Order: sequence, then structure tokens, then C-alpha cells
Amino acid sequence: MLIYDEFFSEHPAEKKIITAAADAESTILFIFIFHSCLHRVREWYIVLTMKIWIKVAIGTIIGILLAVFLPETVNNKNLFAYLFDLIIHIGRYAIFPIVLFSLSMGVYELKREQVMGKIYLRIILYLILTTALLTVIGTFSVLAISPSRIPIIIEDETVYSLPHIKDILLQIFPKNLFQIFISSGNFLFPLYFFAFFLGMNFTFDKTITKPAVEFFDSMSRIFYHINSFIIEVISTGCIALSAHFLFQVREIQEIALFEQLILTLIINSAVIIFGLYPALLYFLGGRKNPYRWLYGIAAPAVIGFLSRDSYFSLSFLIKHGKENLGIPRKIGAAGFPFFAIFGRAGTAMVTSISFIIILKSYSSLGIEISHLLWTMSFAFLLSFLLGTVPGLGTFISLSILCTLYGTGVEEGYLILKPIAPLLISFSVLLDVVTSAFSTYLVSIHEDMNKEVEAVDFI
Repeated sequence: MLIYDEFFSEHPAEKKIITAAADAESTILFIFIFHSCLHRVREWYIVLTMKIWIKVAIGTIIGILLAVFLPETVNNKNLFAYLFDLIIHIGRYAIFPIVLFSLSMGVYELKREQVMGKIYLRIILYLILTTALLTVIGTFSVLAISPSRIPIIIEDETVYSLPHIKDILLQIFPKNLFQIFISSGNFLFPLYFFAFFLGMNFTFDKTITKPAVEFFDSMSRIFYHINSFIIEVISTGCIALSAHFLFQVREIQEIALFEQLILTLIINSAVIIFGLYPALLYFLGGRKNPYRWLYGIAAPAVIGFLSRDSYFSLSFLIKHGKENLGIPRKIGAAGFPFFAIFGRAGTAMVTSISFIIILKSYSSLGIEISHLLWTMSFAFLLSFLLGTVPGLGTFISLSILCTLYGTGVEEGYLILKPIAPLLISFSVLLDVVTSAFSTYLVSIHEDMNKEVEAVDFI
């Protein structure tokens, strides 16, 4: 060190050069590190701000690849099962608050504009018509495609049931109103009813209710923003959803027995989603390109199929309905949750198809017209009672149908237990698409729809 100090004291110019070089090296290193960090931030920014349907598609593909190439160990299955449940919980995190505040504001705005009765009449009418239409299509498609019988498979019986109408009424009208806020999160109607009733009373005295209206309007927008952030983040959660789904499908033993039933569901779903609804939308919605609507709801449809949960899909429908389809809050807040509770057209269709196949499997005799009418009637009616089971509607409906029908098929639904996840997936897929179709049509017919260019879709 003494030698170096002596040298630099005699040659100050060289010391300055070396010091400057060292400083330059540190600066270059700092710039390189800063640029790398900036690049990483930019990559994450691009991921977070890319279109939701792209993130859903990428997540789905990655999840499928993981399920295909990872070994089917118990640990892997348990891991993705847990991640699946976690994603569902996160996705439903803001649903109840956003329904409470947005529906109250929506009802207030519709009542103020004196169109509330007309809007709800359309929503209920479209709900009934679509459910009836899909039930009929499902029933007669079985006769046209004629899938083969399924051998009777011995399965452990699982008892499924719906809450009695008395229990449902007690949930809607609890002794303490605040009990509706501490429910299990599987029944949205008590909160929906309260929000509707609250919104109706926002108009009785504008001076008194103005602070409450402003508060609810602000909270509606805040929770919409929270829901939007959750959706942006968990869209890539499709990795867990698709991986868990595929692991469940791979567990199905002798899946070849159900190939024709699955093919029937695929054909029906494709015809309805890519043919029937676009055609109806074209003729009833102003003769515009109906496939823009389908592009706009691609992400909620995929989410519905993978999650098998109507309430989880509702969070995506609310955002895509506004951002892509131009459905205003007052229509979307009324229509989307109402369909999530009562609008189970896809569930009714899958139930009718599955039940007829059960009848064919248990009897060598042909299916008579009376059996078809009975199946359609009860599948149609039961679909309106499935709001308490957002993730198991089809299988519960099937078990109830078998019990009601009797004559030896009380446990007939068990032969379809191995493919229950697939049945529910197709049901929720069509439920979500039907909800988007009907609510969009309501906004168009009431001239409340805002045109959104496809390039601006999220």
C-alpha cells in the first residue's frame, strides 16, 4: 500500500485516470443492474396489462401442459386441488359486496327512470325462454344422436339435496338482517333481495337519501375496481383451474363408456354457442356481427367451464359485460346476478340429456313421449331451485330427478358420477353464455347499450 501511495503521490494524473475508470465501471454496472430491473418490471407490466382473454388462454395452456407432463402423484393432485380452491375463493372475494352496492344503485336508477318493471320483465322472460329452449334442444338431441346405453356401474351412494323452500324463506328473512352478511357464500339471493329492497327505498325522499345514494355509488365503483384488480391478477390462475380439471378427467376410469354422452354434450354446446345464440342475436339485436359478442365473452365462458362455479364466473361476467359488451351498470347489476341465481339453462339441458341416458341404461324398452315430457318439465322446474349450489347444480338436479322418478332408478345418477366434473363444466359454460346473451339482449332492446370496438375489448 505504501508503494502505491508513493507512486500516486508522484503521479497524480495517473491516479485521476484510474479513479475515473473505477467510477465509470461502477456507473456502468449500476446502469446494467438498473436496466435489468427495469426490463423485469416492464415484463411484469406487460403481463398484468395484457388482455384478460390472452392471460386466460396462456394460463389454461400452461395448466394443461403441467397436468399432462407432471406425474399423477397424490402430492401433485392435492397441490392443484388446493390451488383450485384458493383461486375460487379469491375470485369470489368481492362478489357479494359488488352485488350489494351495484344492484342497489341499479334499482335506484331504473326506478328513477321509470323503467324498472320493464327491465325485470324482460330479464325474467328471457330467462324462462332460454331455459325452456335449451331443455327442449337437449332432450330431443338425445333422440337424434342416440348415444348408447351406459353399463350399470356400482358406485358409493352420495346423498344430495336442496334446501327446503321453508329454509330458503328463512334465509331470505332472517331474524337479524345482518345474518345475510355472514352466510356461507353459497346463496346469493338473500343479499340480492335486500339490495333490491334497499334500492327501491332510495327514492322516497331525495334529500334524506342523497348521502346514502352517494355512498353506495362510490362503494359500487370502488368494489368494481377491486373486482377488476382481482380478475387481472387471477386470470393466470387458470393454470391451477385447468391443471386440476385435467387431473380429474384423467382419473375417470373407463371413460370410453361415456364417449357418446360427452360427444352429445360437445355437439349441443357448439351448436348453441356458435350457431343458435349468434343467429338469434343477429336477428333480434339489429343485424350486426354477433361474433363480436362471442369474442367479448370468451374469457368468462372459459372460466365457467374450468371453474364449474356460477358465482366465480359472475365476477368475470360483470367486468366483461361492461368493458366489452357495453352493458350499463343498472342492467348488468340486475341481470348477471339474477341469472347466476336462477338462470340455469345449461344445467337444465345437461340434466335432461343425462337423465334420458340413465333411463335408457336402466331399461331395454324405448323412451316414450311421456318420459320426454316428464323429463323436460322437471329439469326445467328444478333449474330455478339451484341457486344454493353454484358448483354442483347438475348432479344434484340429476339425483333429485332419479328420486322423483322412482321405479328402480333412484340411484341411477351414480352411473354418471365418474364424469360429474365434465357434466358440471358443460352446464356452467352454457349458463354463463346464456346469461351474457340474455343480459346483452336486454340492454340492446332497451336502447341502453354502448357500442365498444373489438380492438378495445379487455
